[in-house]
Amino acid sequence: MKAVLRPLYYRLPATLCYGKNFAPTLQLLRQSQYWSAERLYDYQLTKLRAMLRHCAANVPYYRRLFRQVGFDPQQVRSLADLQRLPLLDKATVRDHLKDLIAENLRPHQMHYFTTGGTMGVPLGFYNTRDAGGRERAFMVAQWERLGFDYRERRAMLRGTPIKSSRHWQYDPSERAFVFSNFHMTATNVAEYARVMQEKHLPYLHSYPSAVIDFARLLQSQKLAPPPFKAILASSETVYPGQREFVEAVFKARLFSWYGHSEDVVLAGECEVSSDYHIFAEYSIVEVLKEDGSLASVEGEAGELIGSALDNFAMPLIRYRTDDWAVLGRARCACGRNYQLLKETRGRRQDMIIGRLDNLISPTALNFHTDVFDRVLQVQFYQREKGKVELRIKRRDDYTAQDSANILAALNEKMGDTVATTLHFVPDIPLSPSGKARLVIQELPIPQIGTTVNREQRSVKREA
Repeated sequence: MKAVLRPLYYRLPATLCYGKNFAPTLQLLRQSQYWSAERLYDYQLTKLRAMLRHCAANVPYYRRLFRQVGFDPQQVRSLADLQRLPLLDKATVRDHLKDLIAENLRPHQMHYFTTGGTMGVPLGFYNTRDAGGRERAFMVAQWERLGFDYRERRAMLRGTPIKSSRHWQYDPSERAFVFSNFHMTATNVAEYARVMQEKHLPYLHSYPSAVIDFARLLQSQKLAPPPFKAILASSETVYPGQREFVEAVFKARLFSWYGHSEDVVLAGECEVSSDYHIFAEYSIVEVLKEDGSLASVEGEAGELIGSALDNFAMPLIRYRTDDWAVLGRARCACGRNYQLLKETRGRRQDMIIGRLDNLISPTALNFHTDVFDRVLQVQFYQREKGKVELRIKRRDDYTAQDSANILAALNEKMGDTVATTLHFVPDIPLSPSGKARLVIQELPIPQIGTTVNREQRSVKREA
């Protein structure tokens, strides 16, 4: 019955299929994206006050925490008052999961989900059951900047398990033809391209690594790429050179955005720039530098800290994402008054540690110069400070000179603190969700503010 009724159900208007929050949220975002900075600030402050009052009244963890640090939600006068609260890390969430769940919501009003977490350790969260429609509205609002219409069908090349022997199928809930990136052989990719062209799919929704593999296999077979209007790329960092390569092959814009399962930060590019615009309507975001202070000047880097404004089931306040970003300019030419990020650098756990305890982001290492022309895939593996192994899946025409060129390029970038060795492998497996991991890091990464937040950490342990 489900197999029969599900496709029929999703032929209904999206405003009906995706829950009560979808249409009003999308309507709000279409208007609020051009609000003044002052109006966006007032909106955030109103939502934050409501969330903090809810935490004090209904969430045991925050009741105790507020009492211990002397924090009164009724006295919140500005967003800066949030900084009086300690940061919330993943270990604390894991240790205090039950106490972080709101007491005034019943089980049927919430849903439980997990995220992979640092080092692949799953971490559980709760959100309200109606959160899906709101989240979808934010995604549609981003894509509409490129002319996307949510009633259109699209192609999806992501980590979706597909039982069919042809490795693609239509998903009515997504209004999308889904293609498996676990089966990217030359034969399958040729079939993918044929179906995408035959179905006249205007957009491709993909992991960056998957669309790069797709493009390479199309090129190797001299196949014409499907004529997409844009590539919607998410869930992985876009590294230098990747955007240029994809756009050159498909003659279409690569549109990237940043988000994660915990729903505390969402940011996407716009139609005129590749800066990430942080949705003020979604959450309150801080960028904290290594010393624990706020980044405030373009080019300063720090960890993304997010405070949810709509998850009343399990509020995450000043939640450490473990993701790194670089602050962007003050304003974008598109006219939206969102805070900008110049780039996101992935998780701190994806950093390489130099012998001087310096952290090196893979974003700083350009893997798409000509020295990698005869390389299919790469992955860093580190288990000793100051030393890293670069795993390489070679092309058939790879030579010893390529090895010399790669080592020279990496030594120029980080040779003063990191020694690199090469290791050739037949394959580099994807994660269970279908993502490509550039760094496998087995060393602990120092947390930000290790010298300035001792008092906060002791309070958090007591909580």
